[in-house]
Amino acid sequence: MPNTVFQKTARGRAEVVQRSDRVPAAMRSVLIMVNGSDTVSALASRGVPQVREQMQALLALGLIEPVPAPAPPPAPPPAPPPTATALPATVHDALCRKALARLAVHFGADTPAVVQPLRDAHTVAAFNAALDGIESRLAAHMGRRHAARELQGLRPGP
Repeated sequence: MPNTVFQKTARGRAEVVQRSDRVPAAMRSVLIMVNGSDTVSALASRGVPQVREQMQALLALGLIEPVPAPAPPPAPPPAPPPTATALPATVHDALCRKALARLAVHFGADTPAVVQPLRDAHTVAAFNAALDGIESRLAAHMGRRHAARELQGLRPGP
């Protein structure tokens, strides 16, 4: 219990405001000191006598409760597999600019949204997969052969 942090319950907050006769003055002082961030040891270091016993009594009365442990931080995003070939930033940026310029005539104001999967791809495989998706969209309007020709030169190496 020394390293536990407590917070007031709704009943505990009401008790502080209402000052009923069932909570003695010493216990009320401890209840007021409970703030949801200090440990029991920190509260005891303030020199209040019998803090641990008072805390036990407040807990039994349902006026305080332990603060839940914080949630663990989210896991970092998975790294690309070691076999994936990273696309150098300079090549990536140049290919994205080139794709924007070429696709603007076909997609108009929607071009940035169409090219977004290319911007999000940072490996050669992911970039080529994003291009495959764009090629499929183009093929629906101009045929597969013309769509492939339109995207020539935008695919990075293996």
